[in-house]
Amino acid sequence: MLKEINSSLKALERSYMLSFREVSNETSKLDNLLDKLKKNNDTNNLNKSEILNIASTIEDLSIKNAYKLNLIKDFPEYFSNRRIKK
Repeated sequence: MLKEINSSLKALERSYMLSFREVSNETSKLDNLLDKLKKNNDTNNLNKSEILNIASTIEDLSIKNAYKLNLIKDFPEYFSNRRIKK
């Protein structure tokens, strides 16, 4: 289960370079996996290295998201013009 969650996080990370629709789809997939993990409530089989790997991926996503939000805040006119051109 943790390997699936880690794969889903990696897919979410890749989707940030694509489109909002891809990010939304990957976020939904991750939510479903996390719901399954909660329902199974099987914490005895958790692997410490997998958990640390997932935590690292989450931290990377958090940093990238904060960076992107800061760019949007600092350059709103640039992003507005890019959206208009599409």
